[in-house]
Amino acid sequence: PPYDLKKYAPVCVGVGNGDCGSRKAAGKQWRAPLQSVVASRPYERVALDLLGPLPETPRKSKYILVIGDYFSKWTEAFPLPNQEAETVAKVLVEQWVCRLGAPRIIHSDQEVCQLLNMHKTRTSAYHPQSDGMVERFNRTLASMLSLFVDENQANWDTLLPYVMMAYRSSVHSSTGFTPYKVVFGQEIVLPVDVMLNLDNGEQFSSDSEYVARLLETLSTVVDAVKGHQLRASRKQKEEYDFRAHFQYYSEGELVWVRGKAKKKGLCPKLQRRFNGPYKVRERITEVLYRLVPVEGGTEMVVHFNRLKSCPSCILLALPLLFVGFLQPQQSDLAF
Repeated sequence: PPYDLKKYAPVCVGVGNGDCGSRKAAGKQWRAPLQSVVASRPYERVALDLLGPLPETPRKSKYILVIGDYFSKWTEAFPLPNQEAETVAKVLVEQWVCRLGAPRIIHSDQEVCQLLNMHKTRTSAYHPQSDGMVERFNRTLASMLSLFVDENQANWDTLLPYVMMAYRSSVHSSTGFTPYKVVFGQEIVLPVDVMLNLDNGEQFSSDSEYVARLLETLSTVVDAVKGHQLRASRKQKEEYDFRAHFQYYSEGELVWVRGKAKKKGLCPKLQRRFNGPYKVRERITEVLYRLVPVEGGTEMVVHFNRLKSCPSCILLALPLLFVGFLQPQQSDLAF
């Protein structure tokens, strides 16, 4: 035959939306080794995210702006009426930067940073694990609010200060301390401590003695947090990497991209699992790639875990399909 179907049949290339080659499951589940994020001091690196939309409250709140510090795990949650750039930027500057200082690095998703028109460390689309700290906190925050929200879910914004106090006064597993102690060098005095006269703090003879003791405590806590986070990070990485399968994609290599977005009005089970093919334009980091569609279009940044190798011979098969060259061969058998 003029065309070797054995070469093209395994590729099973379709054109447009009917791509059975990309529909096929990836087989072995490839995923990149865990990339740990470790900060060296409080407020050096923060994560920013928007949670919502939530049920609108009488105070017109619909979203929650979450800002968290990677080192101390100190986290703030601010109710917002909308997610417009001016609203988010105003709260970020007035409620975080003006009180706690400007972070050296802000880690967020693409949508938030496009909203604020700022350069940032990138998390890839549809890969929330890239920003695991704030994603875990969002789940914790939603769980805490669900315990106290009223029947109409109309008071969640008034509960935020109270659940945040509870969160900051609880020991965090990755630091071994409460966020409050990592920041202030001592535990928070809760209302119940005052009511039950449980606040038996250490007494100091002078201000200088208090300052010296505070600096000593903070230094000890910071060193302990660094060690605790490093051990926790190594353990988490070892457990994750044990099941990881990894490879590098070269510039110019073809890949499929696993689709995540559910399109309104379409059955998810009938949607294509993979889109493409795409060509690798650049490897940005160990796990992030800049891709461009083979047939032309807007480039995109994608995490390794969403990629699947695409046979290069697909480029030869595409024009054949377009012009209809693959015709069934006549048989010499007579019936």
